Parts: sequence; C-alpha cells; structure tokens
Amino acid sequence: MSTENLKSQSFQQIRRQIIFCELEPGVKISEKELEKQTGIGRTPIREALIQLRNEKLVYTIPQSGTYVSLVDMCSAANALFARETIEKEVMQECGVKLTAMGEKQLEIILAELNRALQMGNMKKYFEMDNAFYKTCYEIAGRAEIWHWLDASNTHFERYRWLRLQVPKLKWRKITEDYDDLFNALTSRNLSEVSFLTTMHLHLTIEEKSLVLQKFSDYFTADSFFD
Repeated sequence: MSTENLKSQSFQQIRRQIIFCELEPGVKISEKELEKQTGIGRTPIREALIQLRNEKLVYTIPQSGTYVSLVDMCSAANALFARETIEKEVMQECGVKLTAMGEKQLEIILAELNRALQMGNMKKYFEMDNAFYKTCYEIAGRAEIWHWLDASNTHFERYRWLRLQVPKLKWRKITEDYDDLFNALTSRNLSEVSFLTTMHLHLTIEEKSLVLQKFSDYFTADSFFD
C-alpha cells in the first residue's frame, strides 16, 4: 500500500475512533497504542495526526503530547446549519430522480437500520443513518456535496454519537420519521420531503441539554451557551 493510502487509512481510522469516543475527548493520544491498534507504522500515524490537528480534532501541548479536542457545539451547529440549508434541496432532488433500484437500496438500508435499533446496536444504527442520507445524495447526483459535508461535520457527528448514549430518546418517533420520509420520497411529495428532512435534523438537536448534562466534561465551555 502506498504511503498516501496508509496516511488516509490512518486518518480515517483515528477519526472514526474520535467520533465514537473510543478516543475520548480530552485524553492524551499514544502513538504507540495507535500503531498497535491500526497495524500502521508511526510515520503515517503522525501525518494523520497533523491532518487531524489541522481539522481541530486534536491539539498538541509542547513537551506534553497530543490530545483529543473537546466537542465544539459551535462547530456542530454550523455543520447542522449547512446540512439543513442544503439537505432539504438535495432530498427533493432525490425524490424527483428516485428509481425502482434506488427505492430498493433505501429499503435495504432502512431494514438494517430498524434491525440495529431492535438489537440495540447503536453503532450500526449510526452508520445506517449516514448510509441512508449518503445514498439519497448519490441518487440526487450530489455525492460530491455529501463528501464535502462529511469532511467538515466531525464535531456534529461526535455530538450525534453522544446523543445516542442518552436514555429515553424518542426512538418510536425516529423510526416513524424514517418511514414517513421514505413514503414521501417514493410518492414524490416534495414539500413533505423538505419538511420531514428539516424536522429530522431538528430532532437531533432537541436533546442537546440532556447530552451536555450527561457528558459535560466532553464539551468546550462555550458549548453550554446558545
């Protein structure tokens, strides 16, 4: 594997660990431990950490080490704003361009998503949620925009993952929203698609106070102010 591919693989693996709090906010990063976990050499690991630092996911204290950044809700809110602004348009395009093959793809993803919920597999649910929207962007011919958003919304993703760890989330409402959105897409009810897309994203942020309360040590100080 080329050096560039190793760097990219290292970056994606470490980023994933940060999103899923396998590397908890505020903890010191051990390069040796990352080498052991990923099976990748030190140079690609260090290059990946430089990229992560440029994206403000880690920070370095001289003569101390590299640490995982706290979750920044200001950054998460900006990512949410970008998705809200763009996504309702993309989802309407998806409804217009949706084919029988596209419907089948989305049906399979939703079946996996519901199965993950029933089994309490939150990581699988999280991945299927992203897969659903990624596929909608692809159907709409906007895969590149999904890539842009995905590359810049890590703090929002971190918040979303922590939200799934809060008890008593509105799971029934979440499941119904997916069914309603799928039905709106297949019936080409574009105004309903736009409305449900916005509501689904807003639902993500409704439990913000509960998330901040449960994981107060994981967030930057300004995250507690609207």
